[in-house]
Amino acid sequence: MDFNLIENEKGQLVLNRPGQDDSVDVRVRRAFPWSMPGRFVSIRSSEGKELFLIEDLATVESTQRAVITRWLEQQSFVPHITRVHDVDVRFGYQQWRVETDRGPAEFRVQEREDIRFLNDGRFSIKDADGNVYELKSLIELDAQSRRAVEALL
Repeated sequence: MDFNLIENEKGQLVLNRPGQDDSVDVRVRRAFPWSMPGRFVSIRSSEGKELFLIEDLATVESTQRAVITRWLEQQSFVPHITRVHDVDVRFGYQQWRVETDRGPAEFRVQEREDIRFLNDGRFSIKDADGNVYELKSLIELDAQSRRAVEALL
């Protein structure tokens, strides 16, 4: 892969490619953030147009991979649920009380379809405000958390 990502003096990410003009203020986005976080990383213009697609981050030189990973982490805000205190199911919705890697949280899930099972056993949970949380697989949860969640599945 012949590209280079650098940060300019304004803190913007710049994409250099041989034989092409530099693209300033590019964005780095995962095309498959849940099931394949190291695969299919898109570099986009500030207007959202895809400029370059990295099929596998493992094939990118380590310095560039570190830049990409840091930018992805800055742009992604997906709290990871580490413990489920309880899930109160009433009035047609679920009220979750959890601990996340970012601290305690309480949120409402409107529809059962907002809890999605992922191929590797984890779950994606979208709350009523559109925020997304990640829940590790059931076998990785403590007994209390597992009991609280199993009743919903």
